[in-house]
Order: sequence, then structure tokens, then C-alpha cells
Amino acid sequence: MNNNLYIVKPNDNLYNIALKNNTTIGILKALNKLNSNILQVGQILKLPTIQVEEANPGDYLIYTVKKGDNLYSIANKYHISLENLINYNEQGSTLLQIGQQLLIPVNNKNNNYISYVIKPGDTLYNVAKRYQTTVDEIKKLNNFEQNMLKIGEIILIPSTTNYKTYVVRTNDTLQGIANRFNLDINTLKKINNLEADDVVVGQILLVP
Repeated sequence: MNNNLYIVKPNDNLYNIALKNNTTIGILKALNKLNSNILQVGQILKLPTIQVEEANPGDYLIYTVKKGDNLYSIANKYHISLENLINYNEQGSTLLQIGQQLLIPVNNKNNNYISYVIKPGDTLYNVAKRYQTTVDEIKKLNNFEQNMLKIGEIILIPSTTNYKTYVVRTNDTLQGIANRFNLDINTLKKINNLEADDVVVGQILLVP
């Protein structure tokens, strides 16, 4: 069995699986696109292996707790609030263990671009038009030699707008996210090229 996979056993739950594997419920749910805490015996779960250096801009990264770390220092290091860090990981306690892994939302480090997840039907032309840039600028920023895009691929888009990324969390709905950012749901769908109202945990959305 792959060491990065876990088979759910009788009496398992997300809390004890996370505890045994030095991770958090939030990470497990994001990696496995789980919308609830319900598991089935025999279900195969992915375990986190991503390191900080491998994280994509606008995505989340997985941080391994080191000696001397605490939630406040980690939140301060990545410029997020302590409350967001706790909620993002669905932490039931502020206590940390060395080797434990935390999920950290990452905003774009460069305000001159935003990150975008390629959806079905996307082309470089319509993405460029939507964000008021050019195909050549997108290709240059992403070191593309051709115009082919892959669904699910994260690309960088040069932008003078104030878009930022939001990673969908447990119990989020598209309407709820729209309300949080004072948006009409249809506007949010248009920005993200969404046809339906469904969202999944770990999905990356653009918001103004």
C-alpha cells in the first residue's frame, strides 16, 4: 500500500486519522475533497505530502510544525489571522506538536497577478478577455510555448484588478461566499466561469 494513502478502518474518524498522521481534519478534507466528516470502512484517503516550497500561488500550502512554533507565530509568518488559521484547519485546540502539519491559505505574493484554475471551456483568449489582458501576456508570465490549457491547471494572470483567492471550506456554499464578499451570486459565477452553484472543499475561487 502506498504510504501516502490510508484505508479507513472500523471505528476510524477524521480526527483520529489526522492525529495518527500528524495532520489536521482540514487538510484531509481539502486533499480528499470531502464535504462532510462521514467516512466509510475501506475508503481510501490521500495523506498530505506537499511541502512549503511546492505550493502554488493562490493555493494552500502544508506547513510542518517545528520546535518553538505556536499558532500565533505561524499565523504572523504567513500574514493571516490566528482565527483564520484555527478555522482553516478545524483545530479543536491551540496546542501543537512538532511534526504536525497545518494547512495554510496562500494569497498571491505578487499583487501584479492573480491565480486562476482552468475550467472546462476555457481558452487563453476568453480568459485574457475576462481579465482585461492579452494572450501574449499570460503566455509570457506562465512560460507557455503553446495555447493549450489543461482543466484543473493553475495559471497566473497579470491584472490591475483587486482580485484575491478564496479556498472553499467545510459548509461553504456559493451563495454564502457571495454574501461574505458582498457579491451577487451570478457575478461570482461569472468571475470564476462557473455554470452551477456547487462548490467543493479545497476549490479555489476568485473574489474581488
